[in-house]
Amino acid sequence: MGVSENNAHYGHRLRVYRKIGDVIYDEVYYLTENGKSVSKKREREIRALAKARDKELLQFQAEYQQELDAENPIKFHKDGRIIGLTRQRQQDNEREIDVFKLRIRLPDDSISWGSISIDLHGFDNAFAQALDRITQLLEINKRTKIYRQMKQSKEAYL
Repeated sequence: MGVSENNAHYGHRLRVYRKIGDVIYDEVYYLTENGKSVSKKREREIRALAKARDKELLQFQAEYQQELDAENPIKFHKDGRIIGLTRQRQQDNEREIDVFKLRIRLPDDSISWGSISIDLHGFDNAFAQALDRITQLLEINKRTKIYRQMKQSKEAYL
């Protein structure tokens, strides 16, 4: 969220708020002392402190997110589908084709695209091929928990 400014009956203050993982950092910097506003010079110092702390927390948040992404390269939608794997119907020469579309972000931040025909391979086989492609691109071991979660997401695509 960053730095926000509040002026309430109990004092003018700056609030630095960030959530990093399960930890909430909520810090308050008051711009009043004994019910009176601080000097302009002191206010600038307090604002600089709050902005520096927010910058520090933002950097910490970015590092945490990078570690999280490195540990778990696969993310899921709330309904259980894998982010980067969608099921689509396409029109091709007056016929409809049912396909799995892949859009996978690789560790080097490039993107790999692809599609697998459900009509040609059947749903079960096409889904298995899509998972194989994802595990190959992201170098995921098939004996890991994340791979089991990916296999369980199959029902979300039916």
